Amino acid sequence: MLFTDEDFVNIVPQDLLERGINLREKLGFYEIAWRFDDVMDVLKITRDKGMIILGGEVYRLSGNKPVITCDGWYTDKGDDDAFEVAIQYITKYRARNGDDFIYYPAIGPRPVSK
Repeated sequence: MLFTDEDFVNIVPQDLLERGINLREKLGFYEIAWRFDDVMDVLKITRDKGMIILGGEVYRLSGNKPVITCDGWYTDKGDDDAFEVAIQYITKYRARNGDDFIYYPAIGPRPVSK
C-alpha cells in the first residue's frame, strides 16, 4: 500500500507539505510532488522513519501546472538502497533536464514481518 496525498499530512512537516504540489487538484492523482530540494528532504524524512520507496514519477511544470512526462523510476529493493536509487535518479534527471520539474516519490509503510 502506497501513501496518498492525505497520508503525508502525518509524515512530513507542515511547511514542507505546503511547498508540495497536490496532484489531486491538478491531475486527479492522489499524490504530492515536490521540487528537487524538497523531495530530497521528503526522501530523508521517510527513510529515517523506516518507510520504503518503490519508485516515483516526474512531472514537468508549465507555469504552476504539472504536465505528465512519462518519466520515472522503479525499484524492488524496498530498503535503504531503494532510497539511494531514487536520490541518484532524481539528481541525474535534474542535471540533464533542469529545474522545471517536480518529483513524486512512491512511498509506503514497511511491511510487517510474519
